[in-house]
Parts: sequence; structure tokens; C-alpha cells
Amino acid sequence: MATESEVLLALNEALQDYETQVVKATARVTEIRVITGDRDGARSEIQGILDKNRIRYGPAPASKSSFTGTQVNTPSGNVQLIYKKKGGSAGSGAGAALTKLTESSQCLYAGIAFALGRHITNADINEENAKKYSNMYETDEKLESMLNDLPDIWITSSVLGANKLWDTFGRKGKFVFHRGSKTVDAIENNFKRIKKIEGVRMDLNKWSPADIYIVSDKFDITCLNEEKTILGLNQCMQERIENNTLIGVSLKKIMGTARISLKNVFRDMKTTKEYEGYTYSDASMDAYLNLKGGTKIQFRSFGGPNSLTGWQGEVKGAQANQGKISLGPVNMILKNHGISIIPTNAAQRVKGRERQSVYAEILEGYKKYSRAGKERVTDVIMKAPDSWLYSKLQATQLLDRIEGIRGKEKKNQVIEDLYLYASSQSKYSAAYYKLE
Repeated sequence: MATESEVLLALNEALQDYETQVVKATARVTEIRVITGDRDGARSEIQGILDKNRIRYGPAPASKSSFTGTQVNTPSGNVQLIYKKKGGSAGSGAGAALTKLTESSQCLYAGIAFALGRHITNADINEENAKKYSNMYETDEKLESMLNDLPDIWITSSVLGANKLWDTFGRKGKFVFHRGSKTVDAIENNFKRIKKIEGVRMDLNKWSPADIYIVSDKFDITCLNEEKTILGLNQCMQERIENNTLIGVSLKKIMGTARISLKNVFRDMKTTKEYEGYTYSDASMDAYLNLKGGTKIQFRSFGGPNSLTGWQGEVKGAQANQGKISLGPVNMILKNHGISIIPTNAAQRVKGRERQSVYAEILEGYKKYSRAGKERVTDVIMKAPDSWLYSKLQATQLLDRIEGIRGKEKKNQVIEDLYLYASSQSKYSAAYYKLE
């Protein structure tokens, strides 16, 4: 059996580009949720890295999730990886079930509205119309559930959403509404194929936040099938959303008045976000990139107090958090701008023989980015747990690269790319509409 340290380092490598939550940590069991838009792909990728590092694993207990997780045994206990679908509540299977129900129901409601050629009311959503116009929607949810199990607040939302979609696209073609269909699978599989070609570790939901697709009878998938790059694929997606043949829609709960807006369509890449410096505290494990207008991107580990995983940036806005970006995409953006990437060996250095060099590198960061006195900083660093060192080391390395960029325009562009990726509004992501 692999040692505790070997298992930890392998898990850190496998999980570094995923959003994770430590939900249970006892002397014998650590349970980690891996939140992703592609559970099967995430499991395959993570288990492939475990295989590479010769770490033995098996299925997690079936009671944890209907989707089989991964359990890694260690000398002191076991680590269970539970794969949760992004978009619903990560806390239970009920969240994923509700997401499936609400997204599928929006397809049903919109299909009936488009078939009737008008705004609908609650009364239009009945078994007769659903069966009569079944050619207008393709979903992976049971019709009985869509008609009977949708909560009242989501019934209201779906009616408002269907009517807004009719107002926007009702006279622009003949459409079918898709969720979890073979057509959706074909679209997403093209992203997964190109992701492997380019060696990009990017979550499906970051590529396309679309929950449903509106597909025209004139839709041709050939371009998507022929592309070999993410940017080329995104261009194909943009062309099809602009000619109304393939329309991805991100859904939010609607109350009051429905709004719809086009996102992630790029005709130029002019800088819209400006860099205003950083925040580097002597007490915390994080670092902030500060943007003009009050928006900040906080970079730290979100993996839990005892975990050397989950380092990523989270956009902090005036009203709410606005998305995350993990180490893999950060490095992709840095590399695309000709900037050296952040090393991926932070966990190995903290747990291994390079611990003293970790202390020295963080201390040097404080010299450059903080006014804290050496004595206090040294005391903080020497007493810090491994998770703190892991997080602060990478935050320091990020600042080194951002502050090392010459030229205000280029620095702004890098910052903008980080922000846009985190908020699913980047050139690395597909065009979509947001219905809210």
C-alpha cells in the first residue's frame, strides 16, 4: 500500500483543477465532493492520474451517491471522492434531481409555447398538450414528473421563461428544445474531444454554461465535428448562435420580469477590466487581485483546513461571488500570454524536503508585497499548517507573475482573461444566452 504522503500528493495532483468541498473529516474517513459538469469525464481523469501514480482505489460506498465515486485507502483510513453535478445543490442527490426536473420542464413549457405560437399560462401545461407537441422537446426527465412534481415557484419561473423565449426567438425559425438529449451529448462530446487534443483541463460548465439548447431544423453539426481547437469550436458555436440555429441558454430562477441577454460573443478583445493592484495580508492564506470598480479575485485553497487541494481564484463582487478559476486554467491563460506558469508541485514541496525553501519563498513574498515586519511574518509562517503554506505559496507565485508583467495594457488583458474565465465570459468559453 502507498504511504499516506504518496496518496496525499497524488490526490492533490488529481484534484487541483476541480472545485472541491471537504464535507467529512474523521480519524478514519475523509469525504470530498468533486463538483463538475462532466462527472464521468472527471472520474476518468482523476482515476487516470491515480493510476499513473500507482495509487490503488475502488468504488466508494453506493450509499454516498447514485453515481459511483472513488475510494482511496490509506494506512490510517480512506478518502472518498463523491462526484456531484454542477448546477444543483452539491449537498444531496435531491439537488441534482431538481436541476434535471427544472431544466427539462423549461424545455417542455417552451416547446408548448412555440407549438401554440403565443404566450402560455399555467393552464396550457397539461398532459394533452405535452403529448400533442412531444416533437417540440427532447429531455431526459419523465413527462409525469415534469407535469406533477415541479415546485410552484419553478412553475411560475418556467412560464415566464417560456414566454420570454417566445418573444425572443418565436419568429426566427423552427425549433426543438433539448436537455440531456443525443444532440446535447454530440455537442458536449466535441468539447471533450478537443479538450483531449489540446491537453486542456477545463470543466464542461466553464466551456458552456448552457443548461438547455434550442436547436433549429437548419442546425448542421459538421463544423463542430471538424474543429481541432477550443477557440475554433467556440467560433463555430458563436456563428450558430448568431444565425439562430443552435442556441445555448443558461437558466436562472425567474421571479417578476424575465430578462434574456447574449453572453460571450466576441468581435474584439478590448480590455474592459483594469488592474488596480493587489492585497497580500500577513495573516491570511490568500492574495487578492484588485480590479477597477471594486471587483476582486481572491486566490486561495478552498480544499478544507487539512487538505492540500482546491487552490483557485474566486471573483468577489459587490453583491455576490461570481465564479471560480482553478490552477489549470490560470496556467493556460498565463501560457497563452507568454508568461511562465505557476508550478504544480506546491503540495510536494510543503510535505517533502523543500519545506525550508517554501518558508523562504513566502517570506520573500512578504518583503515584496506586504509591510509586515520580518519577525512577525516569520512567526506566522513557522506556525502555519500545511494547508496554509500550500495556499500562500501559490498565491505568492501568482503575484510574482502578475507583477512581473511589463506594460499596463498586457497586464490588464491577463487580469481580464482571468476574470472573464472565472465568470464564464471568456474567449475560452462558448457563446450563450442567460435567461433570468
